[in-house]
Amino acid sequence: MRKFELKTQIVQKTLCARLSSDVDSGNAVILRSELAKAIQNGPPVVLLDLADVRKMDSAGIAVLVEMHDRLKQEGRQMGLINTPETVRGLLELLGVFEIYADMETGLKATKKLRANWQRLHDPTKPVE
Repeated sequence: MRKFELKTQIVQKTLCARLSSDVDSGNAVILRSELAKAIQNGPPVVLLDLADVRKMDSAGIAVLVEMHDRLKQEGRQMGLINTPETVRGLLELLGVFEIYADMETGLKATKKLRANWQRLHDPTKPVE
């Protein structure tokens, strides 16, 4: 198995996280921990790039669902981008995730959410 790696960057007030590892019960706990740290007090949208994920078992999918639900409860959103066919089918079947072709598509689709979030959470602007 390839070494687990999660690289993050902020792009247009969106947390973009690129996962470079297959995910199974052996490293799902690491994914949970790393994603939880990355999303803590972060921007309203998280785009998880799965381009380098060839396989994901139920343990990995459970972590993604958990993080998705956590963000949703906070009024935030998780989208998946660059999802390979080897894992895409099951993720689509769940019907939980917004799946975008690439980062540009994900950023365009979530623009309104980011704008509303900023308006609501900008302490210099009064909330109406």
